[in-house]
Amino acid sequence: MFNEIESYYLKPGEIFYSEEPAMVRTVLGSCVSITMFVPRFKIGIISHCMLPSSQDAIHRGEDAMKYVDCALLYMNKKIINSGAEKRETEVKLFGGSNMFTIADADSGVGIKNVNSAINLIKKLGYGIVSSDTGGNFTRKLFFSFDTGKVYLRKISKIQGM
Repeated sequence: MFNEIESYYLKPGEIFYSEEPAMVRTVLGSCVSITMFVPRFKIGIISHCMLPSSQDAIHRGEDAMKYVDCALLYMNKKIINSGAEKRETEVKLFGGSNMFTIADADSGVGIKNVNSAINLIKKLGYGIVSSDTGGNFTRKLFFSFDTGKVYLRKISKIQGM
C-alpha cells in the first residue's frame, strides 16, 4: 500500500493538504499532529505543531504553522473552503509526549500542545474521532490521504535517540 502512492515527510512547523491520494509520515515527541479527513471528498490535511499558542511568540514573521492555534485555524479554513461540513470531518490528534525528565508531565510543552489542540478543536465545532497523546515516548505516524487512516508506531525514548 505504501509503495502505490506518493509519500511525503512532514517536518515540524509544516502543514500538508491534498485532494489526491498520498501518504504523509512524521515523527512526534512533544509536538502534536492534527489530521482532518473528509471521506466524501477524500481530502485531508495534517499539521506538525511545536508550540501551543502564537500568543507566546516574541518574534513576528516566524513560521506561524508551528503553533497549534495558527495551524488549526488554517486547517479549518481549508476544510470549510473545500465545501465540506464540520460534522463530516474526521479529526484525529496525536503526540504531546513529555520528552524531558526535567519537565513535570502536567506542565510540559507536550501537555500544553494537547490541551491547546483539544480546546480549539472543540471551539471550532469539531469532534475528535481518535487520539493517542501523552506518555514519554516518540510516535511515528503515517497518514493516508486515500482512506483517512493513521498508522501509529510508538518508539521508546531509548530507541528514538
